Amino acid sequence: MMPRVPRFSVNQVTTLGWSFERDLDAYAAAGVPAIGVSIHKLEAVGAARGIRLVRERGLPVSCLTSSGPIPLERPAEAAHALARAREHLAAAAELGAACLMLLPGTGYTLSWEEAARRAREHVEGLCADARRLGVRLALEPVSQLRMDLCFLHSFHDALDFADTIAAPEVGVVLELNNAWIERGLDANLRTRPDRIAVVQVSDFKVGTMRASERVMIGDGDIPLARLVGTLSAAGYAGWYDIELLGSAIEAEGYEAVVPRAMARFRELWT
Repeated sequence: MMPRVPRFSVNQVTTLGWSFERDLDAYAAAGVPAIGVSIHKLEAVGAARGIRLVRERGLPVSCLTSSGPIPLERPAEAAHALARAREHLAAAAELGAACLMLLPGTGYTLSWEEAARRAREHVEGLCADARRLGVRLALEPVSQLRMDLCFLHSFHDALDFADTIAAPEVGVVLELNNAWIERGLDANLRTRPDRIAVVQVSDFKVGTMRASERVMIGDGDIPLARLVGTLSAAGYAGWYDIELLGSAIEAEGYEAVVPRAMARFRELWT
């Protein structure tokens, strides 16, 4: 028997074209139970003001997304990105977010192993801040088309990378749109649920040829009900964050997308 609907949020990326304030007003009106906060939108409105507005609405925050990327080939720029990540950790703590999504590094000319070595040093350098603030670092793998964002391109590789860092505050984003076709996914869900910091939920239509071209939950081909069932059976009890973007979402309109996404997510648990 499936459990009751778990904790979930709607990420501000879903309403990409709206302002920070409009997101909060519309989410509250739609009955959104929690919010995933966009760093880009938070900084656009001003971090202090944005944090105050979220607190005034009483919206729980699942995650702050996304800090980075850290330029692994350019030390001065990497130091700046790490300083920014520390600011983002502090903002996440003030928001009460469970995690900060982090793009741990990109380096076009490096081997994967060298990129991982450099990134590991940087992530380890953030662990003390994450531990002190009570905010988990959620390492974010991305599509192979987005070499500009991260050297991690699979959930499996991100898990293995996180396992090289002996720190419970380091976790991984399970982005179902990217991970659902991976070899060994079910085994990873069953055996390493503690490494999952947040599950990012959307859907994908087979035949899509562009990165970040997502569709409404239930309108694509990902076996979402099976995957969340596996997660539930494995004991995952963390946040699910709905993050939709792409031409289908823009065409439908945010006013319709937000309530329909919540309804479709809940249907996965019935």
